[in-house]
Amino acid sequence: MNKDYFSIIGKSGAFFVFKPHITDNPDFILVVAPGLAEHAARYARLSEFMKNHNVQLYCIDHIGHGVYTESLGIWPVDGFFECVSNMNSLVEYVRKQHPDKKVILFGHSMGSFMTLAYAERYASNIDGCILSGTNDQQPSLVLGAGRFIAALQELFIGRNKPSGILNALSFGAYNSQFKPNRTEFDWLSRNESEVDKYVEDPLCGYVPSVGMFKELFKGLSVIYKKESIAEIPKELPIHSFCGSDDPVGGNSKGPLALVARLQNAGIKNVTSRIFEDMRHECLNELGNDAVMKHVYEVCKDMI
Repeated sequence: MNKDYFSIIGKSGAFFVFKPHITDNPDFILVVAPGLAEHAARYARLSEFMKNHNVQLYCIDHIGHGVYTESLGIWPVDGFFECVSNMNSLVEYVRKQHPDKKVILFGHSMGSFMTLAYAERYASNIDGCILSGTNDQQPSLVLGAGRFIAALQELFIGRNKPSGILNALSFGAYNSQFKPNRTEFDWLSRNESEVDKYVEDPLCGYVPSVGMFKELFKGLSVIYKKESIAEIPKELPIHSFCGSDDPVGGNSKGPLALVARLQNAGIKNVTSRIFEDMRHECLNELGNDAVMKHVYEVCKDMI
């Protein structure tokens, strides 16, 4: 195994964690949950930045993701919440390794949805959370249609086959505001070299399975419910940031709506920032040093 990775046994089996830098006596711990169809090693630059600021970073590879998975793009039944459970297993491990340190949970894109779910279930284990490239609740008809199509595809082609239909419905429109398109993933960043790295990476940008979409839609149908949001402690610090040109969140409308939802639920310390002209992956954007500095400063405020 690569020395930058180690494994942990979660409730549903082993999963892998990326820890490329070791920080002696860190000021605090940052635990990262990546997005869909990417992997933990993409956060090496953030890890190096944090090490240079005396912070220890751990990044999880979700089920069906990363260099050590045997089932790329595939989830079991309840896979979304099994990923959230693995995140908690990692946080518990981190707490044992650093018993006197504060722990901040950072989630990007799908990882931000899982971070929200985490805050609804395990918030007592963390000291704050950061949502990157997140979104608010989708219309019930949209999620319902997605779950219906996933159920039909599961019946006819099986849950482990890639779903081109659901992939197109979920991501197909994101590139439209950036025409003429250079790649299928122009919506990720203005930084062409970073987009090219994503395109060329076999662990990124693949078409998820029917079952992965089905479980993702199931998770999204739960985490925004009033009774779910009510489980988040009112004192938990939550910060959201996104690019002004991020189509995942409707060019910042979704993240701002989520912030309002959390504030209306009585959560006292909810903040946000919009990075002008940036797209979905602010950490891989032109000017990303300012984004990493912002993440660090938000964490310092939380602890």
